[in-house]
Amino acid sequence: MERLVKALLTLEPPRLEADYRSREAPRGYVEPPFAVRLDGVNFGKALSDLPGPRNVGVHRALKRAAADLAKTTGAGLVYVVSDEVNLVYRSGAPYRGRIQKIISVLPSALSAKVSALLGRPLYFDARVVKLYDERDIARYVAYRARIGLNNYAISLARERGVISGPTPPVGDVLSALSGADLSLGWGSLMLEDGGWGDVDLCDFLTKYGLC
Repeated sequence: MERLVKALLTLEPPRLEADYRSREAPRGYVEPPFAVRLDGVNFGKALSDLPGPRNVGVHRALKRAAADLAKTTGAGLVYVVSDEVNLVYRSGAPYRGRIQKIISVLPSALSAKVSALLGRPLYFDARVVKLYDERDIARYVAYRARIGLNNYAISLARERGVISGPTPPVGDVLSALSGADLSLGWGSLMLEDGGWGDVDLCDFLTKYGLC
């Protein structure tokens, strides 16, 4: 765990945000590899009655629904963190790569699956992010994990009264949370070639020199 945290803290979210946002494909067609990022809409309000800052039951439901959607649409990798699901298409593209079809059908399908599992109406939006190769796929996953860890650590620290007022650097927040289970912070990775079971995130990133 300590090794993964150190690896994620070396990333620079603003630079990565600008890089990957510039690759979001608004229209036309997209060729693999690419990611479809599906974000929960107003999950904080919709799930406010559940214990947090992130809920294990919700996370499991997202994983189950995401794996089902990956199997039916041909994704090769699933990464789930916070209220977001990332489906990565390595070789084939659903709907022949038609972006408008992808960003309308996939969030609708995920919304239906997760709503049924959790017994309440929940919704997702979607965007398509072009990726370049296997290392870029890993870098993208690391980037989303870094964002997830940052947000979770700050929320957990505030819930526990460790910080108040202005937010200190995330490294200081993590030091104050020493000993806490941060696994919900960086979420879950599942691969088609791993049988859709959980894959250790640091082991996956290590193959590309990112952990």
